[in-house]
Amino acid sequence: MNRQVCKALTAISLLAMLAVPIVQAQSDTMVANIPFGFHVGKAVLPSGEYTVRPMNPATLLIQSRDGRSSAVSLTIGVASAKIQDTGKLVFNRYGELYFLSKVWGSGSSAGRELLKSHSEIEMAKTISKPAVTVVAAKTP
Repeated sequence: MNRQVCKALTAISLLAMLAVPIVQAQSDTMVANIPFGFHVGKAVLPSGEYTVRPMNPATLLIQSRDGRSSAVSLTIGVASAKIQDTGKLVFNRYGELYFLSKVWGSGSSAGRELLKSHSEIEMAKTISKPAVTVVAAKTP
């Protein structure tokens, strides 16, 4: 093989390897219409349609469809005993305050749990067991 063919094959191989995480991230992206304001870390986000997608294996980006509101959160992996039929966002509710707690994709038993913010930890001290609210999410 001549040198130009080797360079071209190397370039194509590199592009193919780079495209795999992009395709995977797109398939992990979910959209949900959240009918209430909610907390993600220090951010307070208004109700509306949101896109939730991984930035890397341990970090989620939650962003309003209009791009005006967003938050980034560290997560840890969680597992369910059963495969999830649909995607969903799970919120812990303390009184009238909602905190995004978990994100589950459809067709998987693996999900992501968001780290609790200082605000949620303080709320949990006064209300020991939060109410759980689930919002359906779908792939775009």
